[in-house]
Amino acid sequence: MNLQPSSSLLRPSRPAPENGRFDLLDVNALQDPGSGRIVHLYSLVARCLCCEVVFKAQEGDGLVSTSAARVLRCPTGCGEQAFRGSALRQWRPAAQGPQALRG
Repeated sequence: MNLQPSSSLLRPSRPAPENGRFDLLDVNALQDPGSGRIVHLYSLVARCLCCEVVFKAQEGDGLVSTSAARVLRCPTGCGEQAFRGSALRQWRPAAQGPQALRG
C-alpha cells in the first residue's frame, strides 16, 4: 500500500488555463475598507463571450477559489477564466449611456 501523496497534490496552486472569456457585469463582494482586499466573494454575474449566456456564479456553482485566483466557469461548458484578486478589486460597472442617466 502506497501512503505517499501523489505529486499532483504537492504542486502549488495555479490559476486554471484560460480557455474562455467573460465580461463581468457585477461583482458582489465584501471588501476591507482600508486595503480594498476582498474578504469574501459572494457572487459574480458574467456574460460568456463565446455563447453569450449571462449567468450568476457562486462558490461551488460556476466559481472556484484557489490560492492564486478565482476561476469562473461557463455553465454551458464553453470554458473558464481565472481572475486575480487585484482585477476583481479594481472592477467597476460599465458607464451607463446618456439615456440611462436621465431621470
